[in-house]
Amino acid sequence: MFTKKGIKFKILLYCGFSVVIFSVFLVWLSNLYWNVLLNDKKEKLQNIVEIGSSLVKGYIDQEKKGTLSKEQAQARAKADLNVIRYSGKEYIFVTNTEAYQVLNPVKPELSGKDMSGFADPTGLKLYVEIANLAKKSGSGYIYYMFPKAGSTVPSKKLSYINYFPEWNWIVGTGLYMDDAYAAMNEFLGILLIACVFCIVTLVILGIYFANSVEKPLTEVCKTLLQASAGLLGKCEQLKLSSSSVKKYSKEQESSIQSTAAAISEITSMIGKTTELTGNSAKLANDISMKAEDGEVSMKNMISSMQGIHEASSRLKEIESIINEIETKTKVITKIVAKTELLSLNASIEAARAGEHGKGFSVVAEEVGNLAHTSGKSSNEIRTLLQKSREEVQRILVQALEKVEDGQKRTTKVSESFTDIVQGIKEINHQMGQVSDATKEQEIGVKQISNAMGQLDQLAFKNTGESEKSLEATESISKESNNLKEVVHKTESVVYGVGKKIRHK
Repeated sequence: MFTKKGIKFKILLYCGFSVVIFSVFLVWLSNLYWNVLLNDKKEKLQNIVEIGSSLVKGYIDQEKKGTLSKEQAQARAKADLNVIRYSGKEYIFVTNTEAYQVLNPVKPELSGKDMSGFADPTGLKLYVEIANLAKKSGSGYIYYMFPKAGSTVPSKKLSYINYFPEWNWIVGTGLYMDDAYAAMNEFLGILLIACVFCIVTLVILGIYFANSVEKPLTEVCKTLLQASAGLLGKCEQLKLSSSSVKKYSKEQESSIQSTAAAISEITSMIGKTTELTGNSAKLANDISMKAEDGEVSMKNMISSMQGIHEASSRLKEIESIINEIETKTKVITKIVAKTELLSLNASIEAARAGEHGKGFSVVAEEVGNLAHTSGKSSNEIRTLLQKSREEVQRILVQALEKVEDGQKRTTKVSESFTDIVQGIKEINHQMGQVSDATKEQEIGVKQISNAMGQLDQLAFKNTGESEKSLEATESISKESNNLKEVVHKTESVVYGVGKKIRHK
């Protein structure tokens, strides 16, 4: 919260803190002074009680030596303590652990009385507390309220006691705190005056110092803010210009790289095209040679087809031979018929001859059987020849048809091969020209690729320089922003958060 305030407020606030610290110091000083006063009281009381204690201890020693009896020693001790006075009317009293008053020099009537029921205005049972302190610690201090001699108004009093168990005596004395309080009040009055003086002095000095610091800081902030604004504006313009240069350089570099990549790809493709063109020319040359071989083969095939056609013509001669065989078979058939007739006649003649003609009859029968078999075979041969003639005629017709058709197709293929050979020769000539042109184109593209590579390097260098320029601009802009931030922080220190310098 305090960081949002201005330097004037902070200086005054620090002055206030100084006042608080000074006040705390004064409180500590006053407490120290009070402790000094209180320790002075305690030391005085302890010294008085030690004097009385030394008297009592002396008589106790005499009792132990046997010089005096206990009653004599106690009587003499009481007499000596009764006459002791200090600070005007202050005295030494003696009591015991049963809260009985043994000696009270200013009020002799209380000596020997039970004081356990006595209480001060605050309700403190004084003699009971003294007895408890003696039994617990043997000696110590106790605060209570008790009226002064000749007065009924109770005042705060401090007493110191010392216990002697040999006689069960508690020797003590007390001092009123009025003089200490008066001295403390006087000291506090002096401190209050000093504190007010210091506070007023610190506030005046704080205001003066805050005003003396604020004015020059205001002028410095105005100057720094104006310089920062001017520098920031120029940096923004330079930054925009550098960004544009970087952007255009990036675009140029990207375009050159894309073009170089495309040219490299084209170069690669042209190389492949050259290679493929050479392969195509070689392949066209091979195809041309094979086409020429095919043309020769087609011519040979035409000659073969003509030979087949001639061979088909010879099938007619086979048909003529078959017809002649059939004619001969008919003659054989006639012979077989005549042989059968002769065999029949021979059988008749053999029958007429009787016993003499039996052998001839057997021969005639066998000749008849052979004639019959020959006739049957002749018929079968005639049938086979008939089928062969029909099959030959059919094959002859089909062969002639196919040979004629093949001849026609072979003639067309031969003509096509002739055209193909001429076309391939033309293609081969043109592929040679394309290969030469492609080689020239490859050389030109390689030169363009080298030029694009150089342009790419230049564009890359240009991009690098523009990036350096942009980095420098951004660095200047950052420093300008830092300067502006310093000005704003200074404004915050001078005027506080949310407040700015009013420019004229």
